[in-house]
Amino acid sequence: MKQYVLQQFDYHVWANKKVCAYLQELSEEIYRQKMMSVFPTIYDVMVHIYVVDSNWLTFFTAGDVMEMSEEYIEQVKAETDRLVAETEGKRIEQLGVMMETLGERFRAFIEQHEDIESMYSSGGFKARYVDFIQHIVNHGSYHRGNITAMLRQLGHPGTPTDYGFYLYTLDQ
Repeated sequence: MKQYVLQQFDYHVWANKKVCAYLQELSEEIYRQKMMSVFPTIYDVMVHIYVVDSNWLTFFTAGDVMEMSEEYIEQVKAETDRLVAETEGKRIEQLGVMMETLGERFRAFIEQHEDIESMYSSGGFKARYVDFIQHIVNHGSYHRGNITAMLRQLGHPGTPTDYGFYLYTLDQ
């Protein structure tokens, strides 16, 4: 199971890198273009993926969260604000490096975790680590789809990041 989870996570990191690399080929004007969509800009979507992934790693490394108290929620909000501020004024290349570094730290956490199928508490909710990680991968896929739709609105094609394409690239 651990190998499967690592492959899923590696796909997530690969897809984020692929989108960042593609956006670097376009002008900053394009990925910062304000539009009526799920997010105000494509850059904001990438920041969202980065921030949420960062928050999940913080969540895991903190140990079981027994209560979703107001204090805990405020800590998450403060960390989110800090992470968003950290991305202010960065170009997509810099955000890509930040995402890559986070991916390395997250992968190390998964590799070092003894039992990926063990339960993890989140207030009154419990799920396996593997389920939370699958959620992270799905979350990223969903928002990379948002980016493709936003690019098309701006007259640009997206870049292929689906899991099947990733598997194909492993055989090349």
